[in-house]
Amino acid sequence: MNKGIYIATSGSLAQERAMDIIANNMANMNTSGYKADRMLFQTYLSKAHAPDSAAPTSNEIKTGATQNKTEDTAYMFSSQSYTNYEQGALQKTGNTFDIALDGDGFLAVQTPLGERYTRGGAFKIDAGGDLVTADGFKVSNQNGNAIHVGNDEFSVREDGLITVSGGGTEQFKIVNFADRTQLKKSGQGLFVAEAGMETAAPTAAVRQGYLEASNINPVAEMTRMITALRTYEAFQKAVHSNDDMTTRLIADVARP
Repeated sequence: MNKGIYIATSGSLAQERAMDIIANNMANMNTSGYKADRMLFQTYLSKAHAPDSAAPTSNEIKTGATQNKTEDTAYMFSSQSYTNYEQGALQKTGNTFDIALDGDGFLAVQTPLGERYTRGGAFKIDAGGDLVTADGFKVSNQNGNAIHVGNDEFSVREDGLITVSGGGTEQFKIVNFADRTQLKKSGQGLFVAEAGMETAAPTAAVRQGYLEASNINPVAEMTRMITALRTYEAFQKAVHSNDDMTTRLIADVARP
């Protein structure tokens, strides 16, 4: 078995995965509150003397989940991705329904699958007078219920207290987590927390009339994209070089 081809192929597949993540970041560059994803790479090194050695499959290379293989070869794996929770810039919109968090924390919203968390605060009022996200999910108050403001004007303090002009108050439910790396993206700009995740005191100040921009740096993402493309091309050249060497070996060594 030509291990060089497998090594170069593992690198190519890892760069494909990195390119997918970069492309998704670029597609969400203008999504309010979006947090960029990054790829982690690792090397899988094993020993040649084991009797059951075999090259990793393409799925194992993509996911980083290898079996107990033992070649004396280093394969590249796109082992996992992680989310960069660095805050994006706050952009003033002047829209009463736009809410941004300045600091650590997430706004809680209600979905059919349970409570989710977001940094995207482009809200609106639904037909029932409740504050909802752009996708129609109700924004939660501190008791986990929908925030009702009706057709009245309202103002929001930095601590998240909502005062409705027609009378009454509400309070945004702002949640923070001790280890945000355990949060999972669930689509539509939402995050889901694992059961039993430890919470922490939020430090965010609520800004009405602002939106948090994504934390995507387009120049940096383009640089990463070019690097991934060039690296992919280098691995492809390595595949062709190994294939050429194998062809020559068969043709020349077998010649009498």
